[in-house]
Amino acid sequence: MDFKSAAREVLSEIGHPLHYSDISEVALEDGYIESAGSTPQNTMRARLSVDVRDNPETPFTQTAPGVYGLREWGSLRSGY
Repeated sequence: MDFKSAAREVLSEIGHPLHYSDISEVALEDGYIESAGSTPQNTMRARLSVDVRDNPETPFTQTAPGVYGLREWGSLRSGY
């Protein structure tokens, strides 16, 4: 599974916005992603931030610095 698919799965399961490092941690623990690199959280951050910035069809929204949720949730805000 790629990083964006894993993020979508994690966020759907958790049900609220999370920091990219937390998304990465859950995705790794649950086996959604495997990373040979030493900083999968940085890869997750990059994938999500670029998608939110460049893809008008993105399912993600940034609710606070480094915190991402799903667009389908509307204007739900994070407590970060």
